[in-house]
Amino acid sequence: MFFSCLFWVLGVCTALGQKDAEPLPDSLLTEDHIYEFTFSDFDKAVRIIEQMRRRDLLPEYRLDIVEGDLYFNTGRYHQGLKYYRRALESDSVRNNDLDYMEQLHRMISSYDCLHDERQKAVYVELLYQKAKECNNLEMQSVALFNMGKMIYYQEDKERGYELVKNAIDLMKRSDYKYKYDNLRYDYNTLLIMQQRDKLYEEGLKTLDLLAAVVAEDTVGTPAIDGLVNKEQKTMYAQRAVLLSRLGRLEEADEAYQRWRKIGAKYSKDDYLITPYLMDRKRYDDVIALYSPREQFLRENKDTVNYHMMSVLRSLGKAYESKGDYRTSSRYYEQLALLTDSLKVREQDSAAIELATVYETNEKEAQIQQQKNELVVTRIWLISTAGAVFLLGLILWLISRNLRVIRRKNRAMVKQIKEQLSFSEIMEQRICELEQKLQKAELLTASLSQPVTDQNRSESREQELFVSFHRLLVEEQLYKEPNLTRDDIVARLGINKNLLVAILQQYAGVSFSDYVNNLRLSYTLELLSSPDNDTIEVIAEKSGFGSTRTLYRLFRERYDMSPTDYKRIVMNP
Repeated sequence: MFFSCLFWVLGVCTALGQKDAEPLPDSLLTEDHIYEFTFSDFDKAVRIIEQMRRRDLLPEYRLDIVEGDLYFNTGRYHQGLKYYRRALESDSVRNNDLDYMEQLHRMISSYDCLHDERQKAVYVELLYQKAKECNNLEMQSVALFNMGKMIYYQEDKERGYELVKNAIDLMKRSDYKYKYDNLRYDYNTLLIMQQRDKLYEEGLKTLDLLAAVVAEDTVGTPAIDGLVNKEQKTMYAQRAVLLSRLGRLEEADEAYQRWRKIGAKYSKDDYLITPYLMDRKRYDDVIALYSPREQFLRENKDTVNYHMMSVLRSLGKAYESKGDYRTSSRYYEQLALLTDSLKVREQDSAAIELATVYETNEKEAQIQQQKNELVVTRIWLISTAGAVFLLGLILWLISRNLRVIRRKNRAMVKQIKEQLSFSEIMEQRICELEQKLQKAELLTASLSQPVTDQNRSESREQELFVSFHRLLVEEQLYKEPNLTRDDIVARLGINKNLLVAILQQYAGVSFSDYVNNLRLSYTLELLSSPDNDTIEVIAEKSGFGSTRTLYRLFRERYDMSPTDYKRIVMNP
């Protein structure tokens, strides 16, 4: 019965594989159709190139170039780089100056998107030397543009702008087949630089130049379905930002509505609209824009990258602007951790990924042949290794379950550690308020105008919040198990309702939550300490009335017991 089921599954899988491999019409098996479906139907583009490879419809190096373009244009830079590198190493490319420079250009673009300035600089130098040798305007333009961009971000801005604009002028004078693609990219990059330097009027002029390029007749360039709409959406976003920054709000809103009308398509560059949304205080729209992206990155375990950095920064700023300081602090803390380690991790990850992609895909023809041989021998393997398979499956499931549990525990501990700095976050908030109060006092002293009641009331509330926090922390009152709100109210000389309002305004929590957060933060420190204190001792030191109370609050907050947490921390 078992073997019958296996044969049935095998038959179904084989049938599905045959369905997926169903040949496409010969009319679609062209290089131009791959570019056409790049954005509108990526899966079809992949199927076209797979079938073109099987039938040897183009030279191998040319298929590598086209497949590299397919992955690069859809943001899969590591995968595209593998094919670009393979094409660059082929004799057909190296023996042709134009093809060789084209591939150097592709390598530069890939490393630029991967933020690998060292490798990028190597290929920029190679391209510039070869372009000068061949007196090739378009490739000199590409090299100069990338030089200018690198110099600009090294803060030599004047020289950076000069090189970028010279590069654009060279490209305009060229007869390059991909002239308009390069000009679009050049102008978009120049726009980002101008926005960064607050040159908004110049940015609008650059945007007009970009619009003219997008509308140009691009006969002879491989068609990419949807590219014009994609560029139009990007330009509407940039125009909305520039006009908003210039105070031309009605025009900015009109550009935003046109951006929205294009819809959810071409969402890769939707982040460009964020400055406009923040200017117009559309914080919920910012959150709605980035939350799905955050969820996608976390579900795919792809959180150590510049995309995640942008997501965390934007969400933190949006929640801060809404007054949700607790959520904002959590995002800023994650952003700080990511920023500290991103450079090293990204380089290590890129090196490993590139090596893995290259090694596992280098001989695709041989792999395909091995798959065909496996189909022939599969029945024999199943009939002779059924028992071993079952035993292996059971062992694998057990091992996998244990790994999942360990990974979950480690993830939970990591998440809990992120909560450790509640007191630090509040301390930072207190310091900011103290600085604000000092500035307010200096300003009041320097002006002859009387302070308004509203300003006086706001300053009074801020002073009370600072005093409340200092009283709890510096005198370590939160460690007293019998501490009550009445004790604090008496010390501060205010009424209960005012204290409640102040805590909600500046911390977003109640009195008991505030005190318990400080206690839990201190508990986490004690649990992570090499001192072998018992849970009972830790509960007493942290200010909890009983071990039972500690267990209850700890489990409610972190979904695990203090005992489990200490065990995992001591034995990671």
